[in-house]
Amino acid sequence: MKRVWFNRGLVAGKLSLSAQDRGFTLGDGVFETMAVNQDVALWRFEHIERLRGAALELGIAFPDADIENAIDALTHRTRDHHVLRLTLTRGEAGRSLAGGNATPTLIGIVQPFDGNLRFQPVTLATSGIRRNLHSPSVRIKSISYVDNILAAREARVADADDALLLNTAGRVSCITIGNIFLELNGELLTPSLTEGVLPGIMRRAVIGLARLGGIIVREKQVKVADLAKADCIFITNSLRFVRPVSKLDGKRMSTRSKLMDRIMQGLLNAEQEQIILK
Repeated sequence: MKRVWFNRGLVAGKLSLSAQDRGFTLGDGVFETMAVNQDVALWRFEHIERLRGAALELGIAFPDADIENAIDALTHRTRDHHVLRLTLTRGEAGRSLAGGNATPTLIGIVQPFDGNLRFQPVTLATSGIRRNLHSPSVRIKSISYVDNILAAREARVADADDALLLNTAGRVSCITIGNIFLELNGELLTPSLTEGVLPGIMRRAVIGLARLGGIIVREKQVKVADLAKADCIFITNSLRFVRPVSKLDGKRMSTRSKLMDRIMQGLLNAEQEQIILK
């Protein structure tokens, strides 16, 4: 089932988007992508709060009621696995880069998603594109996604599923669509948020579940050399949950880990709990 929301209601057919909308002309906007299962947008509150924070950082008005109404309408009777994306732009606000007071544009879309993609192995290739440690854009889900697009295209040329992104200091940062974890000597390592890392919703969930289960998680600087020492590497995002890395730059990696299995099961339990408590 596919549905589209535009500003304050569900729509059918094409949208009447202004040619001067700053999301279109300048990439002046933010977005969130949520997994939906059995009519429930998973980790809904966390996604809304991240979207709110990103809008606040850019000075975009946040239409709270419209956001909530959009999610309710889009997820209603979706039943099986779907993906929901909300895009919020500054709207039509003149030519000044700083922008002025404007009515934001809200677009939402929900469509079927293959739930079998979750937990499947993934191959990575290191990109030549670097995440800027000092850029505010790495902290938010801006619709200006050029670096990620170019890195993903590099990965495709390298016959990999996704790209590993280093930061401008040459340390491990993330992948184009999520975060990265290393298992080493029974502990989890993940790059800290100061390493040019987007604060992923699934990243937070994994850290929380791991610590509840007595697993030590260290958020720190991760060097490229640490990747070779890892017992297992996995990536996280809100749609695919956890995916073990089976190959990095052509080198095969182990995809079996009791620790990772515990985290996967914990995420499935957390998903079921959200559905039961909706």
